[in-house]
Amino acid sequence: MKNLRNKKVLVTGGAQGIGYAVAECFAKEGADVFIGDIKIQNAEEAAKALHEKYGINTGAYMLDVSDRKSIASCFERFGKEQKVLDILVNNAGVQIRMPSLEFEEEKWDLLMNINLKGAFFCAQEAANIMKDKGGAIVNISSGTSTETLPGRAPYCISKAGINGLTAVLASEWAKYHIRVNAVAPGWILTQLLLDGMNMGIVSEKQILAAVPMKRLADVSEIAEPVVFLASDEASYVTGQTLFVDGGQSALGLPDIEL
Repeated sequence: MKNLRNKKVLVTGGAQGIGYAVAECFAKEGADVFIGDIKIQNAEEAAKALHEKYGINTGAYMLDVSDRKSIASCFERFGKEQKVLDILVNNAGVQIRMPSLEFEEEKWDLLMNINLKGAFFCAQEAANIMKDKGGAIVNISSGTSTETLPGRAPYCISKAGINGLTAVLASEWAKYHIRVNAVAPGWILTQLLLDGMNMGIVSEKQILAAVPMKRLADVSEIAEPVVFLASDEASYVTGQTLFVDGGQSALGLPDIEL
């Protein structure tokens, strides 16, 4: 139903984690999936795996989203080689945990350059390719864009910025038939989260108290909404941030025994 066969999709940071899950979900729908990643060898391996498993056209592009020149070079090459870009998924991101009183300017700049500046300029480059025929952009936000967490101030700020970026670009680019939406994941079962649990940064008990569905999400449960928002089934949806968080953003007080 999603009508994505042969659509050309570029996923930033698509070599692993949520990005790879998104890339694979598009591949299952028959889209041609291309991965832009700073780890070019990993991107090439991921693209090869998708081609071998699903028989789709794939490719890998060197992309450092913190570097404006790298972004321009990646999209220039993509435009020359692929001619068309139907869908961009702005997934590349980084999280740095540190108390706000100790956060250093260099770390702030790194995080903002990757999470927010990079997303804006990737979207800009994509829109310049899409504007004649239309397309869809899906940004990866976070539940922490509204449900903030201590020790992650710049990350939360950057993801709140993604929500704002999504809304304003959708408003500006509707005339080009470019839809812009975002998915804001909640707690996902990833190695990063497991590492955080092992380090004592967060506990499963804490998480489940905040999530009405009482479980963590699988990465595929984030990928599917991304694909939906990029598809023709969401043809009248733009400027929205979809929270995929097991109901966390709807919960008031944490669900704990008194």
